[in-house]
Amino acid sequence: MVEIELDNITFRYGHRRGDLLFTELSLRITSGEWVGLVGPSGAGKTTLLKVMKGLLRPEAGEVRINGAPLQELNPFAAFVFANPENQIVSPVVAEDVGFGLEQAGLDIETIRRRAEQALRRVGLWERARDLSHHLSGGEQQRLILAGALALRARCLLLDDPLSMVDGHARDDLLALFGEIRKEEGCTLVQTTHQLDEVVNVSRVVALERGRVVFDGPPMAFFREDSLIDRLGLEVPPLVRLGEELARANLMAGTEIMSSRQLLSFIGVDEARRTD
Repeated sequence: MVEIELDNITFRYGHRRGDLLFTELSLRITSGEWVGLVGPSGAGKTTLLKVMKGLLRPEAGEVRINGAPLQELNPFAAFVFANPENQIVSPVVAEDVGFGLEQAGLDIETIRRRAEQALRRVGLWERARDLSHHLSGGEQQRLILAGALALRARCLLLDDPLSMVDGHARDDLLALFGEIRKEEGCTLVQTTHQLDEVVNVSRVVALERGRVVFDGPPMAFFREDSLIDRLGLEVPPLVRLGEELARANLMAGTEIMSSRQLLSFIGVDEARRTD
């Protein structure tokens, strides 16, 4: 269980009044949620994640983890950066997963067992002896996730984790995030500029100039056309298609938020679909 509470947080870079980013910002992330943190560049998304981890300290207000004030680093949370290469510390895949466990002083057998479990969990066990820099961008991001799972992190703070991943690898990682949340009971907070990455989250929080300007479910956010335009974001095409079908009375009671839902709506069995 990991619950994060930000209570009237004030934060600034530097000491000038113009450097003020957050002013009395309050936000509560409940255990097991998958929160999509969206907004334009400079809105404060990455800074907010760092405050949740304890990498940055607010000048006023309080950060609480499971009800207790955060004194140092959040012990339950793993921070995953946009560029996975910045977090890879060992040349061999399995050694990289085991690095954090070694630093924690665990015995070699426990390290091996946890590393194998984590690599199997993210689908990289067959690459355990490979060189880390030979992995693709998506595989490197999976490697960082494996390290977090091996450390038994109960909360993943994902800072634009798909920015360097394309195509099917993006879809696969999004599916993996959902599986980790469901099967491992992790709390996920993910920043992004791409709204197709938040169609399956449990909650969207939108930031603008350090203020929360929306907090609610994805579909409710996708209907906020003027706000989305102001933030410089774009509603995913499939969601727009679903809205057009509903307006044309071609569907009712169904929300299209993924290609799988679209295929189901038009009566195509995805398992038999050929590209």
